[in-house]
Amino acid sequence: MDDFKLADGQSLADFLNGGVLFEAEVIRSSTEIREASKRGYKREWLDARLLLLSMIAKLFASKSGVPGATNADRSDRILLIGSFLQGVAVTETLVSEGQYIKAAAVLKQDYEILTRIRETKVGAAKVGQNPQVRHAPEGSQHFYGDLNKIAHPSNPHVIADLLHVHEVGDVVGPTYVPRYIPETANSLYELHVWLLLEIAREIVLLFFEMYDADDPSIRSALFEMAVVLDLVKQAGFRIEA
Repeated sequence: MDDFKLADGQSLADFLNGGVLFEAEVIRSSTEIREASKRGYKREWLDARLLLLSMIAKLFASKSGVPGATNADRSDRILLIGSFLQGVAVTETLVSEGQYIKAAAVLKQDYEILTRIRETKVGAAKVGQNPQVRHAPEGSQHFYGDLNKIAHPSNPHVIADLLHVHEVGDVVGPTYVPRYIPETANSLYELHVWLLLEIAREIVLLFFEMYDADDPSIRSALFEMAVVLDLVKQAGFRIEA
């Protein structure tokens, strides 16, 4: 880096500071969007998300180091659940901080993970093949198409609708700074909570298979899931039986 030379004579310090300021502007805007997003979300969504994460953490902690009855099917589901949970915080950040295009791509993958778990349970999963949305929860298939429209870079008009437009005199164009779009933020966050709910349900069902159904930690998880289900129904969620 010490040997780096700029053709226009700009100092290296000034050049690098431009990159720092570039990223700082995105972060500043993202912080403001997060505050607006949280004000726009239904209280039930926020409460349900935290309750679900707490339930999952408690259940996992209760069985840490405790072997369960497993097989190839259950092992595959454990891997899929782990990959989903690993990205929960990242998904929430993308949605809540205005990164809607990237959030759609991540939510699409989360939807595919849920679908693959359900495929695996019925013996329909095929190595190397994409999960088939017919195995997803009934009535949810339209989510996949909607997410594809946002996440796919071949839809420039959709991308344009989600980018911030900057005007300088007669010049109008998109910028790299994210913007808050209430309808999009709410829709994506609600989907994020729904996916987490469905994954949580799959976790409880998996633990039911791996451990004694009368285990106190599993009974506790069932009670906690019932509380969350009542909560999200109040928020308008349609829950599959």
